[in-house]
Amino acid sequence: MKHIKLFAAMAVLCLLMGSAFAVANLVPNVDEKNCNGCGKCVNKCPENAIALSDKGVAEISKDKCTGCYKCVKTCPNEAISEE
Repeated sequence: MKHIKLFAAMAVLCLLMGSAFAVANLVPNVDEKNCNGCGKCVNKCPENAIALSDKGVAEISKDKCTGCYKCVKTCPNEAISEE
């Protein structure tokens, strides 16, 4: 019984680490070869997490992206994917 708080704290820590890992994996990937810089994903993103680079390729901010995948559905060239 004296170790219940320790086990509870470890369980909460494991849950938090798992949640952080899951959120980190929500960010879509951009295939630079397929992206033509049309900007449709930039306009569709509700979090303003996408910008076009100097090369005209979409870049997704991992700090701002919430993983809604609206950009994936919007991209006409399938340059943005969930994987």
